[in-house]
Amino acid sequence: MFKHEKKIIQFFINHYEILFIIFITLLSLIIRRKMIYYKTNDYIEFLNPWFDFLKYNGGIHALKNYIGNYAPPYMTILALLVYLPFKNIVLIKSVSIAFDFLLALSCGLLVQELVKKNKKELFIITYSIVLFMPQVMLNSAMWGQCDSIYATFIILSLYFLIKNKYVLSFILLGLAFSFKLQFIFILPLYIIVYIMNKKYSILHFLIIPLTYIFLCLPAILMGKPIIECFKVYLLQTDTYAHILVLNFPNIYNIFQGKPEIFYTVGELVTIFACAFTVFWLLYKKIKLNNEKILLLGTWFIVVLTFLLPGMHERYLFVGEILSVLYFIVYRKNGLLMLVINFISIITYSRYINQISFDYMQLLSIVYLFVIFFYTKNIFRQLSINNTRRSLNEKNI
Repeated sequence: MFKHEKKIIQFFINHYEILFIIFITLLSLIIRRKMIYYKTNDYIEFLNPWFDFLKYNGGIHALKNYIGNYAPPYMTILALLVYLPFKNIVLIKSVSIAFDFLLALSCGLLVQELVKKNKKELFIITYSIVLFMPQVMLNSAMWGQCDSIYATFIILSLYFLIKNKYVLSFILLGLAFSFKLQFIFILPLYIIVYIMNKKYSILHFLIIPLTYIFLCLPAILMGKPIIECFKVYLLQTDTYAHILVLNFPNIYNIFQGKPEIFYTVGELVTIFACAFTVFWLLYKKIKLNNEKILLLGTWFIVVLTFLLPGMHERYLFVGEILSVLYFIVYRKNGLLMLVINFISIITYSRYINQISFDYMQLLSIVYLFVIFFYTKNIFRQLSINNTRRSLNEKNI
């Protein structure tokens, strides 16, 4: 073997971790590039017209009266991109694709913080898995949606929550809110941590709307009223108020009826589920640790999206990712992880490829049983762990 060959091989041996990350990153970019020119109905009917409106009405100045029902922070990003000399579809999707990598990095950091051993190896594994999760790639590169943006901020918010850096955690939660109203599915977790751990003030929750207002400043400075910035999310909820469920296997595929009745019932049942969970945790005097925080965060997203009407297939996005992270760290709840991610692939494929699927009701029934046993297992797990801790404390 030549001397230079030995040096090259030694270089690969010494830097195999970073080289593997680079390889994985480039490979995932190649795959996403193959998808980037695919045009879904959402792109044709919404994203592209919104981008054209910004482009032909003054760019950043068009934020005053832009069309579309996405929040001003996302539209501000698009308004800044119109000045670049690339195709609309590339510019729009590049934002979401960039956040795919930030999301994977954030997930790696969270896992690294939660584990005690093999931190580097598990960071690389997590980064790779998240980058290649089918729904992550399809959501950004093919669909052109921006769920990876708010998901990144939620993961980072949880990262700083478990590090007890609460101001940063709530700023990031505010950033998530600034891009998607679906951040609300994780919000009950922060309320429970507030009640149970008593480590931050209720005033921390004010950081969320303040962060949103700050990110809306470009649009406000261009003339958009503050009240209009908040009305965006009201318009989103009204858009599909006449439809109980949209391509998602929740309870409204099983029980169907008039939307005006079921929306009220569904919201009340969801509030009751959240309130009962808080009551049960207080009654059992559950001590929250990092595992239980991640466990409850995943559970809330899964259960709330199953109980609430008007849900899209994309609304479980963060829950799907958290289920993977939880399994990587604790090797538990593998069935839930497999089921919800498998369901996600089915629903994404159904929309993107316009595939006819006549078994959504059956899928919802299967999903109902999985959630039932998952919930039963979680409450048992929380209770058992808490009992063991109490016994240990008494022995001490």
